[in-house]
Amino acid sequence: MYSIHPLYQKANQLYDQLQQWRRHLHHHPELSFQEQHTTAFIINELQKIEGLQLYSGREEVGLTTGVCAVMKKGEGPVVALRADIDALPIQEENEHAFSSSCNGVMHACGHDAHTAILLGTAHLLSQTDFSGTVKFLFQPAEEDTDDHGKSGAPYFIESGLLDDVKTAFALHMDPEEKPGIVKLHEGPSMANVDTFEGTIHGSGGHGAYPHIGTDPIWMLSFVIQAVQGIVSRQTSPLSPAVISMGEIKAGSSTNVIPDKVYIQGTIRSYGKETRDKLGKQLEDAFSLVESMGGSYELEIEKGEPALNNDKHAVRIFHDAITDAFPDFEIRNEPYGLGGEDFGYMAEKVPSAMLFLGAGFDQKEDRGLHMPRFDIQEDILPVGVTLMANAALKVVK
Repeated sequence: MYSIHPLYQKANQLYDQLQQWRRHLHHHPELSFQEQHTTAFIINELQKIEGLQLYSGREEVGLTTGVCAVMKKGEGPVVALRADIDALPIQEENEHAFSSSCNGVMHACGHDAHTAILLGTAHLLSQTDFSGTVKFLFQPAEEDTDDHGKSGAPYFIESGLLDDVKTAFALHMDPEEKPGIVKLHEGPSMANVDTFEGTIHGSGGHGAYPHIGTDPIWMLSFVIQAVQGIVSRQTSPLSPAVISMGEIKAGSSTNVIPDKVYIQGTIRSYGKETRDKLGKQLEDAFSLVESMGGSYELEIEKGEPALNNDKHAVRIFHDAITDAFPDFEIRNEPYGLGGEDFGYMAEKVPSAMLFLGAGFDQKEDRGLHMPRFDIQEDILPVGVTLMANAALKVVK
């Protein structure tokens, strides 16, 4: 038992159901924009709760997957609670009876737990008096973007689901910390996520006569050094940022100098000014090839914005934690340079996301986006309690 708080006591009575939901979802993961079974499952469970108005489908939520459930009890403010529902293209290496049944697809980021927690929160709040409206947002496609460069959150926003919302809350499993530890941070807490694709062009030529042509691989060596220097020498150490090259492709023969090199990678930052500056500096780094007889193409695609936790929403979450779990350790620190498309919602309405410790003592190789990612399932009622308590502090 983590608490004697009445909300937790009620949430803990849902433990068997929460575990069943989480394990079913874990056993049947689906990739971004493909969450058909998951959506049907969520709708089926929500239909068991009286007083919910359900919205789904492209006309109502912007995508064929995902669900918005609305619970209104009298007049009052509107609060949104969000869970992401998609999985990752990862082959699971755990050996649970409920391990992924889909080859190469796994809930390796805790979205199965997030979804189970939000289902439990809906059940709990249906039995609780309040004055206002709670929107339960089961959002697809947090992990990936479509051909338009959009993840799931922008579609929900464009459908108007947040237009009347006063505050929004979300949580995330944290396998790096044990239960009893919560990370809650005001301001930028996760990164702007941008990607880049570049091509360096030379003439190529015979490997035995490099002096005759221009070698894009040689040019690349200077670009790499310049790119590495952007963060280490041109960006303030007080401004979190990173540029990483994740793929380089060139050539197909031992004795042929290729005529081009392809590079792609990621750019992470917290501040808007830093974000803009990194893009310009990356362009400058690639332009070095022009002095060596080469040319280049560079495209930078802006992804989700930094997760900017609102001061007031953080305070509500903080009170929800200390009220229900006074012995929990709350760490006021950013969550890292990972991306989170809840950042779009945080741009639209005052919002906060916390990271909830759910890891094991032996946490090696169990981190986010890893084949052996796992959580302690007794954290599920804790998550329900925190989400419900935060909502109730808005719709008292």
